[in-house]
Amino acid sequence: MRVYKALFLKDFRLIRSVFLIGLVMNALIIILTLYLGMIAENTLFIFLPLVAAVIFHVLYMPITLLISLKTEANQLHLWLHNQRPASILMLSKLGNSLIMNVISLLMLYLMSGLLIIPKFRLIEKYWTDTWYSGLLIFLHTIMISILIGIWVILLWALYYYLKNKIGRYSWFFLIAAVIVPSWMNTLFENTALYRVLTKWGGITYHFPSFAISPIQTYAGEYVYNFLIIIGLFALTAWIIDNKIEV
Repeated sequence: MRVYKALFLKDFRLIRSVFLIGLVMNALIIILTLYLGMIAENTLFIFLPLVAAVIFHVLYMPITLLISLKTEANQLHLWLHNQRPASILMLSKLGNSLIMNVISLLMLYLMSGLLIIPKFRLIEKYWTDTWYSGLLIFLHTIMISILIGIWVILLWALYYYLKNKIGRYSWFFLIAAVIVPSWMNTLFENTALYRVLTKWGGITYHFPSFAISPIQTYAGEYVYNFLIIIGLFALTAWIIDNKIEV
């Protein structure tokens, strides 16, 4: 446990400047929202900067992971020769990035709530739909960010494996590693098998206060994405442990 704590703190130091810069950017966005609230009429459009900032957090983990891995690349032999397995090394980085993402999002959500209070007449009476939709956006933002973050680590591992095998042409294979799975996944999503695997456990979200139709999701889709994340994680760990050489 003590060894993992040291690893976790080391990974934190690699991206803490990015984390702090992100918090400062959050503060600037909040200031912008306050300014728009002073010069604009009573409209929810003043919260667009905050909404954009929340949505941008799907890229938070990919960006922080890429920066952390790029730093490790400067001393790759030390990182790869670590006695701990790749799964532990990856979990440390993913854990740091996830915690920072959650803290940054919570900061935006907290400030959004404080800013919405003076505008209560623009929201439904009990704010049920507002907070419920906010929670769903929060959870889905985190899930998508994790999925993209796992892909970033996998592509990083593939790059260093291919770099030692084919040199500068590794970029072509890396691009193919992005395009081909995306294309295959799109095809698979249009098959009957995909519908059988994912279209179960229907969950319908109703937001009567908003001018939108009910949103339909399925528990099967969440399980499917979770299994994809686990599979990509296992594949990446195997590549780092067995295929990357320095």
